[in-house]
Formats: sequence, C-alpha cells, structure tokens
Amino acid sequence: MTTKKVILFSMIGFIITAIVVGIAFYMVAYKKTDATPKEVKTYTYSMGELYANVKDSRKILKVNMDIEILNEKLNESLDNKRAKITNNVLELLRSKDETQLSGDKGQQSLRKEILKSIKQVIPSDEILDVYFVEFIIQ
Repeated sequence: MTTKKVILFSMIGFIITAIVVGIAFYMVAYKKTDATPKEVKTYTYSMGELYANVKDSRKILKVNMDIEILNEKLNESLDNKRAKITNNVLELLRSKDETQLSGDKGQQSLRKEILKSIKQVIPSDEILDVYFVEFIIQ
C-alpha cells in the first residue's frame, strides 16, 4: 500500500467519524424534549366541615376538607358513600391527641391516613389527595 492510499483512507475515515460524531452531538444538544408535563384536569369534592373531640383533651377539632379526584363521575360514588367516609374520618380524628395533630408533620400524616381511609371505602386510583381548607383546634 502506498503512502497516498494510507493518507486517503485515513482522511475518509476521519471525515466519516467527524460526521457521525457531529450528528450525534447535534441530536443530543438540540433534541426537543417535552420537559413540560402535560396538565391533568382534576376536580374537587368538598366534605364540608367536620367536628371532632381531640383525644385526652377538652379541645375540639374543626376540619374542612376537600378531596382531589381525576374523574368528575367519581362525585356520585363519593356522594353515595359519604356517610361511611365521614364516619371513618371522624373515628380517625377522634383517635388523635394534640401532639399527633400539631405541626406540619402531624397534619401531613393525618392527610395520608384520611386518604387511605377513603380509598378503603372507594378503591380507586382516581382519588388523588386530601386537602385541609380549614384545620382549627380550640
């Protein structure tokens, strides 16, 4: 093989490698990503005001809460099971003392427990979360 052929094949190899690396870099650097998450329409179901005695205390807890759901048709199921859901939530609230209800951690823990309680009555993945509109201990 002559020196001219070696140089020619080396140049062709270099050019092909440069093109492949350039295309790969372009695709990685300028690739359009859908970084913005698709907005999901959610609905709320209001449980209204609930009152419960605080365990081992003379205080009363007032809770006004909403349930976040994905499907508006779930409102009917929640209406039909409202009495059972209310009963379970009130039992849960009455089982908590002041230390368990105080602070952000206490309220977050209570929200998770209420959500779990609701999902036991209506097993659905379309029930997303529970939000406290009011949370007053007096």
